[in-house]
Amino acid sequence: MIKNKAILITGAAGFIGGHLFETLIKENNYIVVIDNFHDYYSGKEENFKELTKNYEISKDYKLIKGDLLDKSVYNKINCDIDIIFHLAAQPGVRYSIEHAAEVTNNNIVSTVNILEYSVHHNIKKLVYASSSSVYGNPVYTPLDEEHPKNPISPYAVSKLAGEIYADLYFREYTLPVTSLRFYTVYGERGRPDMAIRKFFNLILQDKEIIVYGDGEQLRDFTYVSDIINGLILAAENDNSIGEVFNLGVGSPITVNNLIDKMYSLANRPKNVKYIEKQQGDVDITYSNTEKAKKVLSFNPKVNIDDGLRRTYEWLE
Repeated sequence: MIKNKAILITGAAGFIGGHLFETLIKENNYIVVIDNFHDYYSGKEENFKELTKNYEISKDYKLIKGDLLDKSVYNKINCDIDIIFHLAAQPGVRYSIEHAAEVTNNNIVSTVNILEYSVHHNIKKLVYASSSSVYGNPVYTPLDEEHPKNPISPYAVSKLAGEIYADLYFREYTLPVTSLRFYTVYGERGRPDMAIRKFFNLILQDKEIIVYGDGEQLRDFTYVSDIINGLILAAENDNSIGEVFNLGVGSPITVNNLIDKMYSLANRPKNVKYIEKQQGDVDITYSNTEKAKKVLSFNPKVNIDDGLRRTYEWLE
């Protein structure tokens, strides 16, 4: 576990960033948070207030409300940072199709700005949050890190571009950076637009669930605590420098199977409607995590049944 460090987390008011903040601040780390509190989804400010209620600003953490595209934001960092977790991004595959220029500018330029800051301030480790969406529709499964990259949405392209820039800065500037490809993360405080939280909300309101396509798409759902563990392992391990790792469970299930489990858990009558598949949605996410297990000792612990139960109990 990382202790007694100065850590910058971009996007720490978001879903994954909030869980990482919550974990690291308990270990006597000083956390600098940069978040623009974008209104893409509501509740971020309330979530962050809840996370920080037992900690003192200035003593335990610093909050910088600002945009990573604005270079003056970096002047507000008030200490020598040891580790950076770059989680901030404009999420949403479907959102990116409708707002391609915004997502491209936000996700790529902000990542370059973080890389530049890291080089000029001798950061000891930078961990970049990428996405399994960089693979597109698989040629083979499970997908290892060498699988061809065929992104099918602007969001996925922006994440792959971030990886390529990270690799450039590693090779040309010896920046100690690691990229992690997350697989369909879910859990408490998940974004309202994410499938599991959205479906549970609809189930609890006795409303119809809309499924895009036939529901036979396979998804490698990964509980948020396993992702947090992977982030920390990557930051701690020098053998991860210059590398890319999948972070998933490796046990995909169909969307239909997921929905059955959710209705069973909630003990509600099933109410599902199927409509046309959406542009940008891949057919399968299925991670090969052997590299992460070997190099990082990454070992996901939460299976889909336990993760769904925890998420449902939080939502209830």
